[in-house]
Amino acid sequence: MIKRVRKCNLKVIIIFIIFSCFSSRAQTPEKTSLLTFLSTIEVTYDVRFSYATNELSDIKIIAPIAANSLREILDYIEQNTSLKFSQIDDRYITVILKTEGNERCGRIIDSLDNFPLEGATIIIGENKFSTTSNAEGIFFIPDDYLNEGILISYVGYETTPFQMTDLSFDCITIKMKLTITSLTQVTLQSLFTKGISKQLDGSFIINTHNFGLLPGQVEGDVLQIAQELPGVESVDETISNINIRGGTNDENNILWDDIKMYQSGHFFGLISAFNPDLTKKVTVYKNGANPRFGEGASGVIDMRSENDLVKSFTGGAGFNLINTHAFAEIPISESFGVQVSGRRSINDFLQSPVYSIYEDRIFQDTEITLIESNETSTKVTSENNFEFYDFSAKLLWNLSEESSFRANFLTINNALDFTETLTDTNNSETSNLDQKSIVGGISWAQTWNQKLKTSLLAYGTYYILNSVNEEIFTTQTLLQENEVLETGIKIDAAINISEKSNIQTGYHFSETGIANTQDVNLPRFRSFEKDVLRTHIAFANFQYSPNANKTSINVGLRANYFTKLNKLILEPRLAIHQALVNGFSVEILGEFKSQSTTQRIDFDNDFLGVEKRRWVLANNEEIPLILSKQVSLGLVYNKSNWFANIEGFYKYVDGITTSNQGFQNQFQYIRTNGSYTAKGLELVVNKKMKAFSTWITYMFMHNDYTFDELMPSNFPSNLEIHHTATLASSFVHKQFKLALGVNWHSGKPYTIPASNEAIITEDGTPIIQYASPNAEHLPDYFRINLSAEYFWDISQTFDAKFNFSILNVFDTKNTLNIRYGIKTDGNNEPRINQIEEVSLGFTPNFSFQLLF
Repeated sequence: MIKRVRKCNLKVIIIFIIFSCFSSRAQTPEKTSLLTFLSTIEVTYDVRFSYATNELSDIKIIAPIAANSLREILDYIEQNTSLKFSQIDDRYITVILKTEGNERCGRIIDSLDNFPLEGATIIIGENKFSTTSNAEGIFFIPDDYLNEGILISYVGYETTPFQMTDLSFDCITIKMKLTITSLTQVTLQSLFTKGISKQLDGSFIINTHNFGLLPGQVEGDVLQIAQELPGVESVDETISNINIRGGTNDENNILWDDIKMYQSGHFFGLISAFNPDLTKKVTVYKNGANPRFGEGASGVIDMRSENDLVKSFTGGAGFNLINTHAFAEIPISESFGVQVSGRRSINDFLQSPVYSIYEDRIFQDTEITLIESNETSTKVTSENNFEFYDFSAKLLWNLSEESSFRANFLTINNALDFTETLTDTNNSETSNLDQKSIVGGISWAQTWNQKLKTSLLAYGTYYILNSVNEEIFTTQTLLQENEVLETGIKIDAAINISEKSNIQTGYHFSETGIANTQDVNLPRFRSFEKDVLRTHIAFANFQYSPNANKTSINVGLRANYFTKLNKLILEPRLAIHQALVNGFSVEILGEFKSQSTTQRIDFDNDFLGVEKRRWVLANNEEIPLILSKQVSLGLVYNKSNWFANIEGFYKYVDGITTSNQGFQNQFQYIRTNGSYTAKGLELVVNKKMKAFSTWITYMFMHNDYTFDELMPSNFPSNLEIHHTATLASSFVHKQFKLALGVNWHSGKPYTIPASNEAIITEDGTPIIQYASPNAEHLPDYFRINLSAEYFWDISQTFDAKFNFSILNVFDTKNTLNIRYGIKTDGNNEPRINQIEEVSLGFTPNFSFQLLF
């Protein structure tokens, strides 16, 4: 203890002697430069000061007469200047100008090296105030926004949420964690409305935080938002059945927190199964996908929940005319937090008109509506009970500034009970259909230094579709079941080579098992099929950006080894963006992909006709691997709030089967393999003004099948839509948003019966003879959608959000599909029955959400 005192006194004596030298020429003390004084303190006390030189260069100070410690010296300077000192740690000290008392401040630094981050963006609340950090990483915010949330972002670092109440007048330190998953997520342009942006690698990012508004949207459904992008649509109007550039929905790799999903819809596709409250970011690839992503011949939809800890409790609860929902983000401590969210249908206690409209839409052309029931004198009444729910939870634990642990859980459920009753005997039978997914994963991420970051994910995803169909006129019972279980592990490493280049590489092992069961009691029949496939995957992506946003080059390779099939598939990937002049740039995208899981339709009445698709696994025999190749070339214009993009693409997919395309013509019961070729052109034009954003999208596409064993072997795809166009506009004024849009596309193809001998008899069974496949087209589709939103800032604790939407404002009847069946007339003669599936009519919806 005596030695410490002597050492401290010695430091004070040295400082006193130095300042005595400066003042020895005069009777009264002279002022000296503060910068010189601080340099002396740094040497004497082994500390480092961080300050803006221009703010201190003109300040002079008289040396302290007596001081016993470093703290006393700093207090003396604070009392005699307009400066304030903030201790970051034992060595680093921040020097800032004192505020006038009505501003809070913070200092943003790197979590590893503690150096200040200049130019970080700080946004307060719903864009109520924004600022940037100075050369010392310091920013100031007026005390007027005391109860607002803060979002801090900086290129190359994880976006950090904060609360205004966490700031102080002493300029607290905020450490930003480096993220090197990619060199940079450079945004080319914000599209349509706030929250949608196009990236230099050709992907599209959807950020739901403070999202704008799109026509027909009532609660920010991420899969509905994705369909606003050109080339992303749904030919049957459902939200979860997404077709990307002419591909079927099972050709999309849909991920939730990096885990593959085998179910994506509620209400059998009319509502997305992913709660928008905690689904914060979605990345959509149509081509040139990062080699980290596989198992999707057409596209990638990568959904992520919130991954950052909040400083204070936030949450919300609300309802619309279909479901009720709630979410909460709960900080347990500074390093540990919990997120939960859930939704549940409300039709069991309130059957709204919207529910009835949805019910009529989804149950048409199924056994539930008895469209093709046999004519009989016995009267049958029926009723159905349907409900759905989803629940998700996430644990967030920051082990340190550089290490984090996450655990995710998600469950999705749809349940339908369908009861038929014979009015004469009052006998009844109940059929049921259950569709469920359970998903879980644990992950660990570690930032080792500024050059290396690694992550590890272990996951499991389980899906089951089960139905029991009880026949009312007989004692026959049909049980059908489709079960999928996938487990795996993913290891990622991101390596920063330099400021201009990085490498992302990793390994993925998965084991996928799929089982299909069909059991009939009369006549007794049971079929059980189960396949398991293990896959080893290695991938690497090199990213090079030599001149910021002007040039971006992504070159990658994915290697898939399918053990049971004994096949090695190499998948090169390419994404190049090059700026030209006057706002113009060019894009080149390309990819090879493979896919081992697909869906098939055996019969139209599978699973009560409501859910006809079942998952199957490639076996190198009747179900081959699906292989795809795609290339596209685009020209982009981005200047003066104008954005335009025209892109031509060519896509070839081999290994499809007649059973996974859903034929309803002469090929319905034929099993063979083939391919399709989709080629077309996409156009986007978007003009933004202060309060308005208006956009036009258009796509032209040819999509043709090739099945060598069919006659004819070449004909239009079931998903071919030649022309698709959208005209929409959104308006934002303070807390009010309004969006109006027009959707139009030409009709998809279908097959009509032959003009001569439309019905023939084979083995005593009447069969329809069809004309040339897909030679006819449905009438054009046309729909106008409207949405409005009002945000009410109730108090410092509560906010409210009101949404109103109308799908199909003018109640336009749109035909989605036409198929044909055989019925007998009054003379017991077979005749052809045309079955028409129509779209949603006039569908208003309303939602209310209380936020706290």
